[in-house]
Amino acid sequence: MNQTQVGKKGIGRWLLFLLLVLLLLISFYPILWMFLGSFKTNNEIYQNALAFPTGFDFTVYRDAWIAANFSQALMNSLMITVISVVLIVLISSLAAFAFAVMDFKGKNALYLFILAGQIISAQIILIPLFSMFKSMQVLNTQWSAVIAYTAVGIPLSMLLLRNSFQEVPRDIYESTKIDGCNSFHYYLSFMLPLSKPGLASVIIYQALFAWNEYIFALTFLSANDVKTLPLTLTVFVGRYASDWPKIFAILSLSVIPIIILYLFLQKYFIRGLTAGAVKG
Repeated sequence: MNQTQVGKKGIGRWLLFLLLVLLLLISFYPILWMFLGSFKTNNEIYQNALAFPTGFDFTVYRDAWIAANFSQALMNSLMITVISVVLIVLISSLAAFAFAVMDFKGKNALYLFILAGQIISAQIILIPLFSMFKSMQVLNTQWSAVIAYTAVGIPLSMLLLRNSFQEVPRDIYESTKIDGCNSFHYYLSFMLPLSKPGLASVIIYQALFAWNEYIFALTFLSANDVKTLPLTLTVFVGRYASDWPKIFAILSLSVIPIIILYLFLQKYFIRGLTAGAVKG
């Protein structure tokens, strides 16, 4: 390789690096804008939303925390999100294992039937779910949101995990059967550990959905002691004006748990999504 080729390769790497930095800044800018917006006044936001704040008064976070009853809403969101994600992973992984590894009559038809749940919008099932939860006496309890989020999250999660399970060589399954390993033991000891990217993708995606979901929560959780974080924003939204600094403060606090979760699982996330997108 001559000096000219080395120079072109170096320039190409620098251009790629600059492009990635630019994409990072574009992706990070909304979060930075939201955080800086919490230190502005309403007048400053209306006059120039892109301007830098004139000062950094963190008392807005304390006031927003108290006014929104953030501690209670945070615990409600954590409880609903954790339980929903656990149930989604458990149910969808078992279903995905059956469709990816096992053979039974009506397998393809049942798989397509469950997968069809993805095309059903929240607005269509909102009223039937409300009536059902009312008869079950679970309205204004966290379980109404957990049931709804779990049901909505299963089809896509099953699709991602099935595709991830199919990447595991079937020879491993056949070998373990010869050694006397039953299907459930193979699922726990081999399939789940070998499918970490798919599991990470499902966990992040469904946690993000449950954490930010608004329509179901607004319909099923009207009592103050069961409201989730998205519902606390209504405290600062008035008929004629909104308290934008406190809204930005609550949003800034709300994204922290999801960012932490992503940082723990990000090395598996892209691989899992790629596996789910390539194979169908």
